[in-house]
Amino acid sequence: MSSNVPKFASFRPKPKVEPEPPKEPQQHEKVGKSSKERASGRTRSPSPDRSTREQKSNKDRPYFSDRRGDPDVLRYGTMNRYDIPPYRRFGHGFILGLSANQKIDRAESTDKKIIVTPATRRWQERLLTDKRANKSRGRALRLVKTGEGDTSLDQDFVLLSSRAKRRRDESEDEDDQVEMEADYRRIDGPKSSEPVDPDTQYESDPELVIDTEITRKNSQLARQTKEHPTDVQGWLALIRHQEAMLKLERPSAELTASDKAHLADVRISTYEEALKKIGPDKNSQLRLYQGLLKEAERAWDGAKLAGKWKDVLAKHPQSVDLWMMYLDFVQSRFTSFKYEDCRAIFFNCVESLRANKADISSEQSLHLLLRLTAMVHDAGYQELGLAVWQALFEHHLMHPQSGADIKAFEEFWESEVPRIGETGAKGWQHSSTDDAPPPGPSSLQEGEASDANFDSFRKRECEATSVLRHPGRASDDVAEDDAFHTIFFSDIEPYLAIVTPETPATLIIEAFLCFCMLPPLAHRIPQQRAWWTDPFLQRHWHSASLDTDESHDFTKAVKRYSNYSAKSFQMTTELLFEQHFSLDGIKLDADFIRCLLKLLSSNSSSEEIVGEYLLAFESKHFPSEAFKTAKRLLKARPSSLRLYNAYGLVESRLGNSSKADQVFSMALSMQKGDDLLSAPWNLELFSNWVWEAFRRGDHEEAFWRLVSPEGKFPNAEHRNSSPWAQPAYEKISQIEEHALLNHDYPTAVICTCLHVLLSDTVRDVNPQLYPYSRLRQWFSSHRLDKSPFEELRAQSLAQFLAYHATQAPIVKPSLIRGNLDWVLDDFPANTILLSVYAANETRFAIDDRVRRFWEGFYSQPDEQSLAGWAFAIHYEALKDERAGSTSHSIRALYRRATDSVTGSRCPALWKTYVNFELQCLHSEQARQQQWHANKKPRRDGKKSKWEMRVEEAEQRVKDTFYAGLRNLPWCKEYIMFAFTDARDVFRSEEKAKLYRVMQEKELRLYVELDV
Repeated sequence: MSSNVPKFASFRPKPKVEPEPPKEPQQHEKVGKSSKERASGRTRSPSPDRSTREQKSNKDRPYFSDRRGDPDVLRYGTMNRYDIPPYRRFGHGFILGLSANQKIDRAESTDKKIIVTPATRRWQERLLTDKRANKSRGRALRLVKTGEGDTSLDQDFVLLSSRAKRRRDESEDEDDQVEMEADYRRIDGPKSSEPVDPDTQYESDPELVIDTEITRKNSQLARQTKEHPTDVQGWLALIRHQEAMLKLERPSAELTASDKAHLADVRISTYEEALKKIGPDKNSQLRLYQGLLKEAERAWDGAKLAGKWKDVLAKHPQSVDLWMMYLDFVQSRFTSFKYEDCRAIFFNCVESLRANKADISSEQSLHLLLRLTAMVHDAGYQELGLAVWQALFEHHLMHPQSGADIKAFEEFWESEVPRIGETGAKGWQHSSTDDAPPPGPSSLQEGEASDANFDSFRKRECEATSVLRHPGRASDDVAEDDAFHTIFFSDIEPYLAIVTPETPATLIIEAFLCFCMLPPLAHRIPQQRAWWTDPFLQRHWHSASLDTDESHDFTKAVKRYSNYSAKSFQMTTELLFEQHFSLDGIKLDADFIRCLLKLLSSNSSSEEIVGEYLLAFESKHFPSEAFKTAKRLLKARPSSLRLYNAYGLVESRLGNSSKADQVFSMALSMQKGDDLLSAPWNLELFSNWVWEAFRRGDHEEAFWRLVSPEGKFPNAEHRNSSPWAQPAYEKISQIEEHALLNHDYPTAVICTCLHVLLSDTVRDVNPQLYPYSRLRQWFSSHRLDKSPFEELRAQSLAQFLAYHATQAPIVKPSLIRGNLDWVLDDFPANTILLSVYAANETRFAIDDRVRRFWEGFYSQPDEQSLAGWAFAIHYEALKDERAGSTSHSIRALYRRATDSVTGSRCPALWKTYVNFELQCLHSEQARQQQWHANKKPRRDGKKSKWEMRVEEAEQRVKDTFYAGLRNLPWCKEYIMFAFTDARDVFRSEEKAKLYRVMQEKELRLYVELDV
């Protein structure tokens, strides 16, 4: 067939023109040749055969020396871009003409274009440990099928040129024009708007949609403030939304210090604009001023902020909330704090509020007194702080029926008879001048001022602080030269005027318990006092032992996670008898608190709640004396069901289950009639009686107690649960409905728990939790979904789930998780809910839901609480490195907690933070000692790795200590860390400076040093 193909001579290519040999042969010599090589190159000429062999082998070489030039230049007029070998550029990617910090990216560059990147890159973080890995800004790509409608019309199109022959140079120009669009000689970076793969295109980015919604919401809120400038809610919503606007296009959800300062500036300007347009409404102005001054703490210096405070208080001198915020500012400002000045500002606050006839409640007055006495106590004047509360009890609760004026009380105080809490105290109304004064304190170690002997200073200062706890008298032989030990009436008189005579006795008692850092009273109606969440009053957290037992026993897990001091929940009588009643923070004897509570409970005007608290306190500190105290209290109040209930709980917590059953059944038998469970405190007695059988594991006994509160049980052969359960359901439901109608919500919660317990004894597989859901719906419909009563219901649900997890053979983790997830959204700082939730998630260490819960919750700055931070730190400390917990993760939580406004002013948090750094230092020192035992010192004299780590740990202790000192200028015990626990970390020069700081701040010092 090839013979039939015609041959045209015109189509034959013309013979190649032989290139003329150069007149002078080109010599491309390398720079580094020797003179001999250059001489040989001039004298010797290659033979024709050798030249032919070299020309044939050039194509197989990666590079060769071109001595004749490129023939393609003569053929095409330019270089053949398809025959250029890959060059190894000098400098390994650096480009001549650019700075040395720019380099070719070999991974992204191609033969058509060059990508230039920084020569020194940031160390790439690992994917699993990078906290910004989930914040990738990469957009999703999807393959797109090319639309057929765009190309179907052009499939049969053939371009026919108008000329029979196109010039070669014209076609080459067009090719050059196309290829210049992606030329390798361009020095630029990749365009973020163009996909790397041309077959892909960008899918709609969900983050862009979210960003659009945020900006749209910002526009709506701004428009709302223009249309309704007097609406304070609109202004506050716009101000809160500025944080979401600031987080746009940011790789991390956490804001840096500069971001927070910038956010504060933006919010301050918005607050100032709102104050100009809000109008004359005082309440709206107060809310705006509170927010403005809170943001100003981050952005303004101390002098400017102090001037602004004076202007605001001059406009609103009657606002209690503004005065409390101002006291926070004055007390925590390190540069200007002095003890006497701060104490004077407290009294000015009280006088200003009374002069302007402010509507101040008894609770607010006691809160002011609490803050003042706590500051006095922490500054080292512990005798005065305790004397104020003794005087308050004697003057308000123990006064005589007649002749109780201030002159008579002055005579009582100066008579030096035993005061409340001291041995032999009878109270002002029963006191006599013939009463012997209590024994004085023990003698102190003698000493004189020394030249910076800090070891002796530490011993004598600590001894004086522990011995001189109670207010001194003029007759005391100890500390005669100490002007602050003896407390006269003139010292306490200004404090007595803060509290009005109409203040309830239980409110004063509960405030004193907060001063001593003891648990609150167990009110039947839950009450939320503002002082329990005040960071200035959280002065000490007792150190709980970290039980690292990783057993899967649910009860042990709950105790392990709840074993820390900073707790937050609604106190009940049952929970009161489970508290530790630690006195480590106040450093008072347990006998002092016991005598005080005894004297208060024996008063005829006192309530039963005081006796109940006394029994709970004695069950921990004096368990052998609890029976005598209960007998004495019941003799004075023989019909008190509350005291019977408390005594039964004492026996139960001491392990005497049979004795507790006798107490509960005897108290229930005292009530006659059909409405046995309707009387006050009867239902609590009945509930504890039932729970006592459940705790022993006697489910059958618990069932018959539920169905027969009177104790009339049928014989064993007639015990069929079916006909007995339904009447009990109906009875409990009736009591619950009646309680809801009468707004007796604690009774409704107890009925709900009994209802579920009854269903749990009948059905052995899954409990019927519908009564809890029904009660929640009722609270939601009556706008009580975030009330203390709803929190009480959630605690009851968590306690039942914890009990069910220990008794049922198989418990689905989703049962506990599903019921507590939405409860924690409403009460995220409740330690009972958190402990049960964490115990349930212990078995799933890979999917750490507890940590994710904290990361999501504490990203909201308005939802921070000290109890929540304390639990997060405690939970992280209980985990080990296998679960992702290290000293760095714990330290990060401490830093986040102390960076918040609430945590930065909490002495207890800073103390635990410093103790944590000290523990890390001791661990590093122990490792260093092990290393030195096995290794010889280096010959070059350089420090080893462990020595450097110890120095870094010491520096972290110092940095943490000084950071806390800048926020706690009034706290002497915190500053004494440098002389006690951390004395080996600080040098003598640093200790001398800290001693002068205590003198400058006017803190109480027992020992004088010449520094």
